[in-house]
This record gives sequence, C-alpha cells and structure tokens, in this order.
Amino acid sequence: EKIIPLVMNVGRQPFLKAKAEEHEDALRGYCRIFTEMGESYMSLLVLPQDLQQEQLVELVLHCSAIPEHEIANITLNFWYHFVNTLEGLEPYEFRQTKIDYYTPILLRLIQVCVSLIKYPIDIEDLQSDQAEEIDKYRFYTSDTIEDCCRLLGGDVLLKNLGHRAQEEKEQFVVLSPDQQMSKWYGLEAVIFAIKSISRYIPNDENTVLPFLMDLINHLPKNVPRLRHTINVTIGRYASWLGTHPSYLNQIMPYLSDGLSIQNCTTASAIAIKQLCKSCVNQPLGDPVLQLYDGIVAANNVANTGTPIVEIKDELQILEGACLAISRQIKSDPSSSQLYIGRIIQPLLERMRAIASPESTVGPKQAVGEIERLTVIIRFLDGSPPPMEQKFDKYGNEKSTKYTLIIPLMKEAWEILDGIGLKFPSDANVAEKLCRLHKHALRLSGENYAPILDSLKNQLVRNFKVSFQSPYLYCASICITDFSRNPQHIPGLFSMISELSTVVFDNLKTLDDFTAHPDVVEEFFYLTGRVMSYCPGPLVKSPLLNSLLQCGSVGMHVAHKNANKGTLNFLEQTVSYGVRLFWETSNHANNEESQHCKAALEKAIVAEGKPIVINLANAIMGELPLYAHSLGSAQNDYGSIPGIIWRFNELCPDLLNQWMNEALVDAPDPW
Repeated sequence: EKIIPLVMNVGRQPFLKAKAEEHEDALRGYCRIFTEMGESYMSLLVLPQDLQQEQLVELVLHCSAIPEHEIANITLNFWYHFVNTLEGLEPYEFRQTKIDYYTPILLRLIQVCVSLIKYPIDIEDLQSDQAEEIDKYRFYTSDTIEDCCRLLGGDVLLKNLGHRAQEEKEQFVVLSPDQQMSKWYGLEAVIFAIKSISRYIPNDENTVLPFLMDLINHLPKNVPRLRHTINVTIGRYASWLGTHPSYLNQIMPYLSDGLSIQNCTTASAIAIKQLCKSCVNQPLGDPVLQLYDGIVAANNVANTGTPIVEIKDELQILEGACLAISRQIKSDPSSSQLYIGRIIQPLLERMRAIASPESTVGPKQAVGEIERLTVIIRFLDGSPPPMEQKFDKYGNEKSTKYTLIIPLMKEAWEILDGIGLKFPSDANVAEKLCRLHKHALRLSGENYAPILDSLKNQLVRNFKVSFQSPYLYCASICITDFSRNPQHIPGLFSMISELSTVVFDNLKTLDDFTAHPDVVEEFFYLTGRVMSYCPGPLVKSPLLNSLLQCGSVGMHVAHKNANKGTLNFLEQTVSYGVRLFWETSNHANNEESQHCKAALEKAIVAEGKPIVINLANAIMGELPLYAHSLGSAQNDYGSIPGIIWRFNELCPDLLNQWMNEALVDAPDPW
C-alpha cells in the first residue's frame, strides 16, 4: 500500500523535469524503473482496493509518450501484460469494472500510439537500416493497439481513431497541394492504426470506414509510404468492402494504379487478391483478369529488362483472378470453357515457345511460366460434377479441381518435358516443375493415376540427366499419395530402384556425398518414406542391403539436414523390423510378414554392425552429432537415441555385441 505512493511522490517530479528538458539518459532510466515496477506489481494494479494504482499506470503512459521510439517502446511489454491481466480477471462483473476503470487511460494510450506510429519528417533521407528500425517500432506499437482493441472492443477503438482521423483531415485539407505532399504523416499514422484493428471490426460498420474510403481519393497519390499503408488497409478490410460494393468502383482503379508505383506494387497486388477472395458476391473476375492480361503483355514486351510487375506480385493477381473466376464458373457453368481458355491457352502458347529448340529464352522466363501454371492448378476450379457425385460417402463435398487439372496436365505434359530437358542443370526449374507436380497430384488424388506412369518416367529421366534433388522430393510425394493402393506399389518400387541406381552411380565416395548434401537428404527421406508406407518389396529386395551400406556412409556427412535424412531412413527401417516382430508374434500364420521379417533380419545382420559403430562414434564425438535427442513428435524419426532404442527392441544381443566392439577403444571418462 505504501510503496506505490512513495515511489510516485519521489519519482514523478524528477521524471517530468527530465521529460521537459529532453534528457534522454534520465528518461531511459526513469522509463525502465516505472515500467519494471508496473510489471512487478501487476497484481496490485488490479486489486479491488483503491491504492492509487492509476498513478503508476499514468506514469507508464507518460513514458510511452516519450517521442524517442527506442525509449517509448520499453513500455510496450508492460501494456501487453496489463491487457492480459485485465482479460484474465474473474468474475466477469469485477473484470468489467476494472476495464471500465482503466478505459480512459487505455484510450489515451491509443492516441499516444498513433503519435508514435507517425513517420519522422526526414524518413526519406534516412538510411535503409534506420528506416527498417522505424518500421519495426511501428509494428510493435500497432500490436499494442490491437491488444487494447481486443480488450475494449473494435467499435470503441474505431470510434476513438475515427475522431483522430477527422481531426487530422481537417488540418490536412486546408493545406496547399505542395504542403500536403510533406504533411501526410498524421493521416497515414491513423490509417495504419485503423489497419491494425481490422480483425475486430464488423462488416456492418457504417461510420468510420465509409469516411476512410471516401478520404482515400483526396490524399496524395504519389507518396509511396502513404499509398502502401492505404493499400494494405484496403486488403485488411476486403470483407467489409464485399458488403459495401459501391466503393469498389473507386478502389480497384486506385489499386491498379498502385502497381506501377515503386514500393507499392506488392501491397497493391495482395490487396487485389484479398478483394477477389472476400468479395464473393461481386463479379471481379473479368476486370482482374483483364488487368492480369495487361501485366503479362507489358512484361513480355519488357522481357529483356526489368519486368513492369515482378513475378511474385503478378502471381498474387493471377491467384485473385482464379478465385473470382472459379466462383463465376460455379454460378454459371456455361462460362467455364470461355474463362479457362482465356487464362490457359496464352500460357501454354508461351510455354510451348520456350520449350522449342529454336527459342533462346533463358530459364528465368521458363520458371515464371511454370509458376503461373502452378497458380492456375491450385486456385482455378473447373465445373462441378453432376449432383449425384458431388458428395463422398461421408457427406463431404468432393473437390472438383481434378476436372480441370487432369486434362490441363495432359495437354501441358510434352511442354513440361521439353522445358525440363532444355534446362537440366537449373535447380530452380527442377524445383518449380516438381512443385507443380506436387500440387497437381495432391489436388487430384487417385484421379491422377492415369498420369502417374508418365510422372514416374519423367522423374527418373530428369533425375538421371540433372541429378537434382527436387525430383527425389516429388517421388516421395508419389509414394505418400499412391502407395495405399496395392496396384501402384510395383510401379512405385520400380521407380525407387531406378532412382537408387542413379544415386549409387553418382555417390561412390564420402566426397561425393559431401558435395551433394541435398541429394543425400532427399534420397534418404524418400527411402524412409518407402519403409513407412510400402516397405514389402524393398525389404525382400537386395536393394535394402545397398541402401543400408549407403546409409552407413551418409552418417559421416557433416551436414545437418543430410545427416537427419540418413538417420530418418535408418530409424524407419529398424522401426519396421520392430513392427514385424510384434506382427509375427501375434499372427504367426502371416506368411508375408514372416517373409519380410526374415529378409529384414538377414539385411540387418549383414549391414547393421557398421551402422551401430557409427552411432557409437557419433556419441563419442568422432562423427557428426546433430540429432542427439529423441524427436518431440511421436512419428518424428531420425535421431541417434531413437535408432539405438529401436535396435535394442529388435535385436538387443547384437546391439550389445556391436556396441562393445565400438567402445573398446573409447577414452576413459575419468
């Protein structure tokens, strides 16, 4: 009861004096004292007794109002814990009483935060690292605004910020156009704050947001930082705009123009995508697709230099167009072929030209086209199937994406083949090709089966030519998605055998392993996945012995991810042996399990000793030791303790024998 008033009486006046004199070191010291005191006495601040607690909170608020960002941000952790403490009070009536008690202070905090968010007038003259530091402080401060909004409610905070926006506007509109170009900081800060509470604002809000949307067209259009904030805010309130479509007529051109303004392109593109995603009742497909076509055409004209819109931003707009068009197709299936042809055919023509032997286009352009096709595969949905097929046996709505994906991939197959062969050594091309196949396969499921053989052949051929690890990752996806169907297992095992042959031909020495850690990693994750999903053919094949020998060498590679992949395969293999032991113990008449058990035991007896010796050497520090603890998840394989534990379950006598041999020359710990 006495500490808080005592500190207040002793510290208030010196603090206020230091603040008036702008004594930075003294302010930093007082700020730390008051903030840490508030955090330490947090429980006292919410007691029902009146201990003049608000005086301490007021002092922290004064600290937050210090113009120096570095000092003011010291207090943000206090406000985070203060809001959380108020939220956690029980019962409800007492919590609401305390919230009401502190609401005036928290609303003043919001105004302080808006002032802290404001850019300094020399922001354009600062070095990039200094500007980044300011952006970081703005982000932290906006988190405080969001915390307060969670406590007080979106309507209270938006009303508070709306009054501040009105005040800033009144000061702004009386300025001349030249003055407005350098006096926008206050309005930008308020808009930034309104953006940070978007998740708490309902779509039926009809006071502040209409004012804000009307305000946009009256602000300077050639100030990148201001425009960037407006673009992001538009994206955050896309759902609200979906219920107030009259504003879209002015918003869409504003965003389109922003694509050509430096430092605004990404925010504009993302906002367009968010509008396409959220404005479900508005026909945005045609205008956004028209915008996308214009961007592609402009980029093709400028393909020898810097693109008009970077590919990452262009893909955001394409994604939005696909989402909007998919809704229009569902409402009007007769428009399906028109829209699909409009999006896909120009893309395929450009890809066909790139794949032709006469083309001199480089891999960068090929990567861009593959990424566009991937976006179409992921986000453009074709016509729905007949009603009787619309739901599966569990009552879930079936995905209809395969109705577009399968014919599209068949049509594009030779083109993709040609691109893969034309740029065999380009890792980016390989990665994007395999990412495309992954999404097409995952979204189509078993419907992708007619293309599976072609995919397997392409993966093996491209890997043989390029020795690029993405093809191994894509093969892992095939194992995961198709090994549940016994009909596919022979073909999948044939693919694994061919890929393994390529690996063995290229990785013959430890130096070879060290030079290709990504291949080592993905290859052993692939074979580990085989041991998890469809181990039978591999266990009964001589290939298992070769893989165990290869794994023994892989344990020497001083590369964390390659080492983890190797250990994952080894642990999956021994774990499968443990499962077989219990299966054969409980079902002695299961001939398949008995056969697999015998084959696996034979392979481990033949190849297990070097692996166990490597495990011991890793523990003693003579080999790389990255995975030295058990995985946190139940199925997180790939640790040295995990392998030893499973060896002990499977063959404890052999493990003891091999370990004793490995530890004969171990140094005495004493």
